[in-house]
Amino acid sequence: MISGAKKDLGFLYGEWSVGQNDFEKAFYITVEELKKRAVILGADAIVCMRQDIDLDTNGFAYFYLQMYGTAVKYLQKKEEE
Repeated sequence: MISGAKKDLGFLYGEWSVGQNDFEKAFYITVEELKKRAVILGADAIVCMRQDIDLDTNGFAYFYLQMYGTAVKYLQKKEEE
């Protein structure tokens, strides 16, 4: 669940910082996009997910989020007859 409160990381980077709530929204959107792509590939899950967040150094107005993982398919073991 995404919180309605607008938290701020100003104590780390000064007055001009990216709100925490924006990170939460970006994370949620990115995970949903990964789920959609996994379905397109026929995968059952994504494992070893990683994320990389980079802050824009020109005033901290923007941030860049990359998330990736490995799409996997469950294999069912054939029962012996």
